[in-house]
Amino acid sequence: MKVRVPRPEDLYAVPALGPLHVLELAAAVVQNALRAQHFEIEGDVEPGESDEVTLARVLKLECQMLRDTVHEFRRGVLARLDRERSEWPF
Repeated sequence: MKVRVPRPEDLYAVPALGPLHVLELAAAVVQNALRAQHFEIEGDVEPGESDEVTLARVLKLECQMLRDTVHEFRRGVLARLDRERSEWPF
């Protein structure tokens, strides 16, 4: 996984980027741990699958949705900051 640490000026402008970055990393770690513990969640749903495996599959998907949402939010914020910085008169 490639990790991009927020620039100090971005953290100054939008302090929430730091905790959001940590949240995204935590979700990635959870996904990897679930895959390691329950390798069957990578395949199709099997009849008679245990509740634990089903919940691990759902949690893995929820973590991916969280990562995608945080990524899109961060991308939008950074694009806005870049636009604002390029509009400075000096």
